[in-house]
Amino acid sequence: MSIQVQTKDGVCTLTLDNEKRANALSPSMVRALMDALDAAEADDAVRVLVLTGKGKFFCAGMDLASAQSAPEFGPSRAVFERVASFPKPTIARINGGALGGGVGVAFCTDIRIADSNAAYFQFAEVSRGLVPAIISLYIVPQLGPSLSRQFFLTGEKISTQQLLQAGCLAAAVPTAALDDTVAAYSKMLLAGGPGAQKTIKRLVSVVGNSNATEQEKNQTVKAVFEGMLQSEEAAYGMQAFLSKRAPNWAEFLKENKSKL
Repeated sequence: MSIQVQTKDGVCTLTLDNEKRANALSPSMVRALMDALDAAEADDAVRVLVLTGKGKFFCAGMDLASAQSAPEFGPSRAVFERVASFPKPTIARINGGALGGGVGVAFCTDIRIADSNAAYFQFAEVSRGLVPAIISLYIVPQLGPSLSRQFFLTGEKISTQQLLQAGCLAAAVPTAALDDTVAAYSKMLLAGGPGAQKTIKRLVSVVGNSNATEQEKNQTVKAVFEGMLQSEEAAYGMQAFLSKRAPNWAEFLKENKSKL
């Protein structure tokens, strides 16, 4: 089994499960992951998605050894774009080593939490005469050109502390605290309005896009602002706030499924 799926209390955890291949993204693993993402998106019971790996590795990147032909750009990018554009909040539970495309998968999530005892990051492509081309689309804008050049060119191991200082991790905690930290962030995400979170992800992707024009950014912000004021979700959330009670978003979703 290449993907383990567990859904509990609004949180769906997808575990990459191929320890013999360090949870590398083989064609079968990619297909299973894409299917699991589709199912999680369609499941109204899923509010938060957690990605993690089994064993010593989070993910060792693309499994080129199992590919029957040279990888093509479109299909190779698809899995990263699917994670990056997933409409619900995503967390990377980085349990161990993340190499190449594995770092790319982590950087495609919204929140990254790493095991400071076991996790590390590495772009080893250069030592094989390869280039981390596709994942650069997701890593360079967040890590920055200077550190990206350093890490891509040297292929050095990168510690959780280095990425924490670079602002690319939400937390780096000891093994014993990893699950509790993921649970704490999941709880925070579950407290947010689902429609608002979906819109926030879209808003940030446009406003943070250096290729988007100022007009495109302003139009997006205007549409989000006006839509927010008119949404039933906002009305429900404000009513709960004024009533000094926490909104029950699970209940709201059941009653307003077709409107989100």
